[in-house]
Amino acid sequence: MLFSRIGSNILVLMVVMMMTDLSLFGQSLVPVSAGATENTAYPDFAGTDPIYFFCAGNGGDVGSLKASSSGGQVVFLWERWDVAGARFVQLTSETATTSTLKSLADGCYRVSFTENGKSLLFRAWVMNCRITAEAKTVALTCTNLRLTAVVTGSDLRYYDLKSGKPVLLNQGFRFKWFFGNQSMGSVQDLTLYSLPATDGLFRVEITDKAGCFAASTVSYGSPVPTAQFTWTTTQKSDPQYTFPQAPAQIDFQNQSINSDPGKYEWYLFRDRSVLDAMGGGTAAIDSFLAVLYDDSPLFTYELSGKYKVKLIAAKTTQGLTCRDTFYLPDYIVVDTSLVKVSPVFTPNGDGINDKLILKTRSLASLDFSLFNRWGKLVYSYSNSNYIPADTQVAAWDGKVNGNLCPAGVYFYVVDAKGRDGVRRRSKGFIELIR
Repeated sequence: MLFSRIGSNILVLMVVMMMTDLSLFGQSLVPVSAGATENTAYPDFAGTDPIYFFCAGNGGDVGSLKASSSGGQVVFLWERWDVAGARFVQLTSETATTSTLKSLADGCYRVSFTENGKSLLFRAWVMNCRITAEAKTVALTCTNLRLTAVVTGSDLRYYDLKSGKPVLLNQGFRFKWFFGNQSMGSVQDLTLYSLPATDGLFRVEITDKAGCFAASTVSYGSPVPTAQFTWTTTQKSDPQYTFPQAPAQIDFQNQSINSDPGKYEWYLFRDRSVLDAMGGGTAAIDSFLAVLYDDSPLFTYELSGKYKVKLIAAKTTQGLTCRDTFYLPDYIVVDTSLVKVSPVFTPNGDGINDKLILKTRSLASLDFSLFNRWGKLVYSYSNSNYIPADTQVAAWDGKVNGNLCPAGVYFYVVDAKGRDGVRRRSKGFIELIR
């Protein structure tokens, strides 16, 4: 019972003490809408004080501090540190539960008041931040572009409250560069080694530690072209063949960007097999079949082969001539000579597959002979001139002397020479069905 009575008395005493000291809590000095905060690091003065940073934009001072009691009416005495005199100088006083000073210039402010017999004192530094920016081109060549952001910010410094020594603060600038909507970098001095091939504006956006924002743009006239092209052929396509046949006329479609008309060089390499025989085509002029200077040229490949092409596009800007090279990623393949003999034909007069047709590609000459099962020649065809593609050569109607030959298997011999100089010889059987 004694312990219970003593415990109850202690609890009552603690509650009374807490209620008595409650008025000592809640006093403060805080900023109004500061953008950032850090603490001082005085060289000689003992202790630290908060530093509040306010974005003042392009207007006047916007620093603002609010002092509060724990709830009772007090007399707030405001002072400002005089750097020249190394002392605090009174500004104003106010009786209230809170007191706010607005439009404060840079400096250290002190507020003091007495509450419940306790003397309280708070200090804080106010810094008004301003920022201006200008984007500039430092250098422009065919290989790189150098930009810089010239930025001016407020002089952020405080003073030791004992020795008066100044302490300079970093303004905390952060940089972001854009070209259009594309982010380009986050440094003050930007160097690009891959230049845009289109004109536009480079924009730099800068913020400081208080959240102040400034932006500036600089015009960019691209000196660099981007070379590129595609090609097509006027030759009629055939689902049986993947590539055009020689002679193949190739229509080059120039799709270069930011290049000057009349400043193109087309280098048409020789056939791959020829270049391989030459050691990979490293010899300068001997590697090329032709060099063309039209914007979008036409060229006829007379012989079959695999051909590489490169295009050099140029642009001249203010005396600076820049070039870009584009290599065709794949070969232009001009098909080799070819003879295809249909294995079956049906000369029954129904208009479908009534004739024996030979399909040819890139032939300079052709000799074709057809024999029956007893080795007797029943049909022959010979042509020693260029044979165009899709020509229905050696079209045999299945007749000898006007009479239709019997159904059965016939033996053929092909002796052809391609425009690539390759001899094409083949033998085989065809079937005549009636």
